Amino acid sequence: MDRMLFFLHILTIMNQPDKAWSCYLPQSPAAVAWGLYILDAGYTLIAPNTAYPPGEHPDSNMFTWKKGRTLDSFTLVYITRGSGKLESHSGGTHTINAGDLFILYPGEWHRFQPDADTGWDEHWVEFDGEQARRIMSHPAFSPKQPVHSIGADEPILALFIEISEATQTQPPGFEQIIATQASQIVARLLARLQYSSPAAREMETCIRRACLHILQHAEQAIDTLQLSRELGISHSAFRNHFKQITGLPPGQYQIQIRLNKARRLLHNSTLSIQEVAEQLGFDSIYYFSRLFKKKTGCSPLAFRKQGASD
Repeated sequence: MDRMLFFLHILTIMNQPDKAWSCYLPQSPAAVAWGLYILDAGYTLIAPNTAYPPGEHPDSNMFTWKKGRTLDSFTLVYITRGSGKLESHSGGTHTINAGDLFILYPGEWHRFQPDADTGWDEHWVEFDGEQARRIMSHPAFSPKQPVHSIGADEPILALFIEISEATQTQPPGFEQIIATQASQIVARLLARLQYSSPAAREMETCIRRACLHILQHAEQAIDTLQLSRELGISHSAFRNHFKQITGLPPGQYQIQIRLNKARRLLHNSTLSIQEVAEQLGFDSIYYFSRLFKKKTGCSPLAFRKQGASD
């Protein structure tokens, strides 16, 4: 195990001598309105030859290996020591090892347990909400593939521990804080899945360099052919990967940056519409006005008046 991961485990054990913590939270109106709310979170350090699951959970979350269970929400379970197995209706049977994070999906029958001779250390967070349903609808997440081998990921483990610690102290605003931390776990997991290979990470780095170049020179004409040569990739690969990673072709990406700057200038400066267009590199005020209206739904002048009346 990575030394940092081991260190975090030691901190967990020192803070909780019983080596376990779980907290089940009500669905408060404020938490639900946030769009992603935590139902329960915790960790259990299961020693070898220990009965599983432990008996600290409410009836709705308890299960036996023979019967399994079905939940109404999402649960992330990160195993950081030991081994075991997971079975689910859509995903079938999986061997679980340290460094595996598995997802339990709403309405999906499942069961899991550590191997008796190893036990395991598990960290989990159960969550739901409108925002949760949106982010978990990403194509990378599927009940058919519930297990993701992410290895010793210190930032993800730290987020699990921070969520558990916050449920113990419950500082002001903790419901929104831990909800945001849960979404960060999902975001980090998604990044690991999308850029798992060295080649994918290298391409991501190239495209992000291109994004930074476009951001810094958004007011200028950008030769994407020359830019791709400087990055050491073909022009077609550059355009394809750029759209795949950012969601936009390079030209549209630059236009969005220009229009975002235009919004700020129209609201926060006394520059004329002509001057705004010229400062942002548009050759024609008429083209700028047409493009601005097409993308925002109103003309630059109407946008400025609307901001002045707010």
